Amino acid sequence: MKSLLTSFLVLGAVAHLSFAKHFMAGMAGLEGHIPKQREVEQFMKNRVQADNFTTSDSLKKMRANRAADIRNSFLRAWNVYKKNAFGADEINPLTLEAVTTRNGWGATLIDSLDTIYIMGLEDEFKEATEKVRAINFDKNDGEPSKVFETNIRYIGGLISAYELSNDKIFLKQATALADIMLEAFDTPTGIPWQMWDVQTGTGSSEAGPATLNNLAEIGTYQLEFFRLSQLTHDPVYHKAAQRVYDVILDRNEPKKGSTYSVPGLYPIFIDIKSGKFISGKPNLGGGSDSFYEYLIKTWALSGFKLQRSLDMWKESLKGIKKYIVSRGSDKRMYMGIGDDEGLDSISDTFTCFFPGTLALASRLLNDSDTMDLAHSLLLSSYNTFARMPTHIGPENFGFLPEGDDDSDLLASQRAEIEKYGFYLDRPYYLMRPEVIESIFYFYRITGDEKYADWIWKIWQGIKANCVVDGGFAGLRDVRLGREGGLIGKQESFVFAETFKYLYLAFAEPNVISLDDYVFSTEGHPFKRSASFNGTF
Repeated sequence: MKSLLTSFLVLGAVAHLSFAKHFMAGMAGLEGHIPKQREVEQFMKNRVQADNFTTSDSLKKMRANRAADIRNSFLRAWNVYKKNAFGADEINPLTLEAVTTRNGWGATLIDSLDTIYIMGLEDEFKEATEKVRAINFDKNDGEPSKVFETNIRYIGGLISAYELSNDKIFLKQATALADIMLEAFDTPTGIPWQMWDVQTGTGSSEAGPATLNNLAEIGTYQLEFFRLSQLTHDPVYHKAAQRVYDVILDRNEPKKGSTYSVPGLYPIFIDIKSGKFISGKPNLGGGSDSFYEYLIKTWALSGFKLQRSLDMWKESLKGIKKYIVSRGSDKRMYMGIGDDEGLDSISDTFTCFFPGTLALASRLLNDSDTMDLAHSLLLSSYNTFARMPTHIGPENFGFLPEGDDDSDLLASQRAEIEKYGFYLDRPYYLMRPEVIESIFYFYRITGDEKYADWIWKIWQGIKANCVVDGGFAGLRDVRLGREGGLIGKQESFVFAETFKYLYLAFAEPNVISLDDYVFSTEGHPFKRSASFNGTF
């Protein structure tokens, strides 16, 4: 299949670069600039992690105890999964039943590999490795695979496990699955199908036979596919992921009053046959979030060589600052949904990844102004957790922009804004990691122990409200906690992200240092040390 896709990519029209130059896909920026060695060397000097972590014996002991507490809770949940659903995608934490949600290949098994390794659970890692060895990705549960989820949970999890352990079975399996998923990129534009049927070799959108996909689900391959090309010395993966950027830039021109009106602020939905955006106001939440995240992170993973990713990030950030970020009536900075036609003051917990990514970018670029904005956004993100009696935040929330009239709000929404500074739109919680993730970045970047304490408070809220015999359940209403009802859902990201960021907040700071690793959107660490000169 790789040779077929390579032929397709060679023949396809390319934006900004001839295909001969496109062999070094993304090296040239939006204006054709290729980074000079002195520029790269300057970025290399910028350190991400703080060097002022407190080292008192009492603090070290407390942090070690907290890390052990989190590790033990992870292990308890893992053992329940292993006993009742080992190799299944998920376990229902309320019924202990195995659940197939990601094609039956073992999403929880693979998504958890690097967390298990980082926590030093050697026996569990060996058992999981043998289970992974037996997986056949040519067979699944008969349902189409969601290509984006397959990439971030499976391929990303396998690559990270290989990078940490050097066990070649993980790279072999990652490559086998990526070769299957490459078929989904064989479209008129090279933009991948949202769903791919392994059995029939046909693509579709999640809603059916339409040719719709969304921004996050076409722009969240670049990190994993870049690293896979490096590890296999095969450029086909990187080229497929970079082709998405070619099409976006070549076939969509920002125009005031159109669906795409602000440079770098991309609508959510795109047609894979035409390559044109068709609807969906720009935002940093679900359907868009990791597209922007991967611009800056792929640039960093490339050793600062993929100039186009950096240029796109800078362009997007200008629009985000002007149209997405807004001060609320409580004086905090929020992230809404907006463009030059106005702002919708609604947000979701997915957006809360952005303060951490923004802080990372500020350190990579030595940009103090961006760090100030990141901190302001972190305060509102953490506030959605801190103001709840459970110390756990909602799935969706809304805010009132400063100076706006609240007459369009319900009385209950106005009351909650008065009480919390925001109102709850969808009050449930599914153990999502984004707020914890951003706080983790701030802890590692600043060395300020208050951020670790914030994470510990959230962890105490999770333990008090979400622990069940089967692991960790979701909450129906974060205002009510357990009394409001539990949700029998424990997705693989609970093990891959939530537990990893919780644990790393209290592990020694040199464990998976941000100067040594880049985390994927699924929390999988990839090494920054691999060199890149434009070829594989």
